[in-house]
Amino acid sequence: MAYDLVAGANALIRGDEVAVRVHANNGGAVTFAVAVLPLPFGADPWLPLQDATPAYIANERSQTEFSLKLSRFGDSVQTVALVLYASATSTTLKPLLDVSVDVDENNIRLLPEDLTVPSIVFAELYRRSGQWKVRAKKDGVFDGIGELGRRLGVNVVDRRREEPARHTPPTQPPEGRPAPARPGRGGHADWTGSGCMIADRFLITNAHVVDNADEIVVSSFSGKTRAETVIVDNTNDLALLRLGNSFGPSRITFRDAGIHLGEVAYAIGYPLAGLLGSGAQFTSGSVSNLLGLGNDTRLMQITTPIQPGSSGGPVFDDCGNLIGVVTAMLRDAQNVNFAIRSALVLPMLDAANIDYRRCDKGQPLPISDLVRANSPFVWRVECFG
Repeated sequence: MAYDLVAGANALIRGDEVAVRVHANNGGAVTFAVAVLPLPFGADPWLPLQDATPAYIANERSQTEFSLKLSRFGDSVQTVALVLYASATSTTLKPLLDVSVDVDENNIRLLPEDLTVPSIVFAELYRRSGQWKVRAKKDGVFDGIGELGRRLGVNVVDRRREEPARHTPPTQPPEGRPAPARPGRGGHADWTGSGCMIADRFLITNAHVVDNADEIVVSSFSGKTRAETVIVDNTNDLALLRLGNSFGPSRITFRDAGIHLGEVAYAIGYPLAGLLGSGAQFTSGSVSNLLGLGNDTRLMQITTPIQPGSSGGPVFDDCGNLIGVVTAMLRDAQNVNFAIRSALVLPMLDAANIDYRRCDKGQPLPISDLVRANSPFVWRVECFG
């Protein structure tokens, strides 16, 4: 008999062999499988759509029905993430209907709203004091299973997304013409983020957004162009990009005054690329803590909702001044997000000899005016690895 397990709940595993079986009505004929990601090390991940069957898999009937032999993971593996993921040609699991998964003696149900992503961790097996347990999860990402693995701390290579090696470097498009989509991928980036144009041809984003990118393309309603990194500050998670084309001067203003607890914080960015439309998204919240995790003075905590793809986007005060750069959200916590203080951007601009505008807080603006004034300078950052 299977027992229903809701997200966050856990149950004891009584034996060494754990059966996994997916029940789904594939209304849209999407190709999907269950991936196994052992953490933190000691066993290789398994992506059934591309990999041979590893030793820890037993009784494999299909890519969604098999058993795990826990004793074959070794002592170094403390957690095993189970991931429902779609093929490289699908950007969502949503065509699947009535999805439930049996894990050992437990059943985990995935609702339609959980399946808007191409990959989602639906359960994790974890070891405590020598005893294995299962916990139901609903952690999905919109950038594919490779990005999901990166967030979990395991190297997951989706080889189906790789393209043949390029023998010549990409060239900049002629002045004034948009950058072409990268061949072989239908123009789809490997991962995306957001950025803020603080001067003509110069954009600020996160270092982790452009880390390991072979090619960067930025776009907004103003146009599209390739970009290159000028300065990367990994300590503060900031990067300065130079755009291939000119789109005119920026009107972004940095705030001189300090940040106050409880004041409003508005974010504009490009989260959930491909799902929420092609335009910039606006969210509002407040400054809920003047420090980051571990009393980190470089960060401030904001309640402004952010999603995957928001990273690197600007945070504004109610006067439209730049006060921060979105950097992270605390998983498994409600609306706990972090932004890098905008003052840390200024040394990078000084080092690159880039002029920028600063002012005192000033008078609050109507929200619609604030968004209208600043959104033209917020760009989507697409990275190809």
